[in-house]
Amino acid sequence: MKSLTELYDPTAFRESGHALVDRLADYLESAADADANPRHDPEELLEDYRNLLDKGKVTPADIFEKYIAESLHLHSPNYMGHQVNPPAPLTALADLTNGIINGSTAIFEMGATGAVMERLVVEKFTAMLGLSERAGGFLTNGGTLANLTALLAARAAKWPGGDSWSAGNGDLRPCVLVNEQAHYCIDRAVRIMGWGEAGVINVAADDEFRMRTDLIDDTVSAAKAKGLTPVAIIGSACTTSTGSFDDLTAIAAAAERHGLWFHIDGAHGLPVRLDPGRKHLLDGMERADSLIMDFHKMLMCPGLTTGVFFRDGGDAYRTFHQQADYLLSFDTREEEWYNMGRRTFECTKNMMSLRIFSLLACHGEGVFTDYVTRVNGIAANFANALRKRPDFELALNPDCNIVCFRYRPVTTTASASDLDHLNAILRAQVVAETAIYLVQTKLNDRTYLRCTFTNPFTVAVHTKTLLEAIALRGRALSEIRIAV
Repeated sequence: MKSLTELYDPTAFRESGHALVDRLADYLESAADADANPRHDPEELLEDYRNLLDKGKVTPADIFEKYIAESLHLHSPNYMGHQVNPPAPLTALADLTNGIINGSTAIFEMGATGAVMERLVVEKFTAMLGLSERAGGFLTNGGTLANLTALLAARAAKWPGGDSWSAGNGDLRPCVLVNEQAHYCIDRAVRIMGWGEAGVINVAADDEFRMRTDLIDDTVSAAKAKGLTPVAIIGSACTTSTGSFDDLTAIAAAAERHGLWFHIDGAHGLPVRLDPGRKHLLDGMERADSLIMDFHKMLMCPGLTTGVFFRDGGDAYRTFHQQADYLLSFDTREEEWYNMGRRTFECTKNMMSLRIFSLLACHGEGVFTDYVTRVNGIAANFANALRKRPDFELALNPDCNIVCFRYRPVTTTASASDLDHLNAILRAQVVAETAIYLVQTKLNDRTYLRCTFTNPFTVAVHTKTLLEAIALRGRALSEIRIAV
């Protein structure tokens, strides 16, 4: 019992907790000049942490200090990588609080405060996003699970063969239509539902990687001719690689023409609705049957925090019907919004609502608009800088905070594959040799560098440093003809 008493000792917790908050505050203060990417070899790091376990008793400070120092630093303005934002410190305090309380929002009795906060967060954001008063939804763990949940609701609403939840797919061959540039989790969700490879019909994208909505009618007809049953059509807001927004108004009209469920994967881009200068990119979203949005991509929350919204809040209850008498009574006709287990995959469901509720209550909804507008503006300024450089090529004008580009020597006669090789090397060198972290992607089978600006404190000096670092290495490689 002595060890358990020590483990739960409030005095020890107070001491460790105060020390940790002080260390995290120091980390935030130092982030302005931090290297975004501590570099690791996987096997060496594994052995290092194995040794930490084998060492025997270590202090909490030993573990936390090591973790902080050796992690990817999202709070550094040199971070320009994947679509993950630096969480606001207040949300970390929310997680610390719930880490002790361990609130679960599956049933009201276990997480009354979380259920109430989740309801209010959803109400607030449906209003902020311009959805109808009938809209509703809930929070879940990430965009992949959120998209699957929405497509299960689509299946329940549009299934032509009765109750698929009880009877299964039967002989029907359902499918969904989606932009060929959509996130891979859509394909994964469809396969999980048992619809197979044929269950995803990719609609070709145009030169700016938006769905060619002029092809939708013929694509639906072709699918039916093959014996498939289109159930839903999915708009991307935005696509993962380029940040391109599909024409949601045109997709909504097509969904209505063909009686399809209209879903929007807005995991990254739905918050752009809050940016006054870019809100038009989401025109038509109010006609969607379901939408998802990650709060951990552009709304300053830790992962995973995702909202699932329905135009008709009652659709949120279509998906799950299992009997679980020890938790819930399913013989009631009432929706019971406060029992989240009726609508979500999770039973033990993390009380993620405290993160968002804290930001809303303490700082107001305007802070979200400020953040989204700011990071989109950083991307726009970076794109302008690229246009002024003859040695760089912008893939397309950015709609939001994602910018795709590549280095292209002014006098080069290199082949397309040589340029691909060159840019892949440049990305690896910049990440290995500088404080900057960025990623790469493939567009039409060509290699491009890709920046996602999620740190609101990234300014021109940081992006200029990036371009100079790339150009310096690009010239050196070109001169010794490694790549061109």
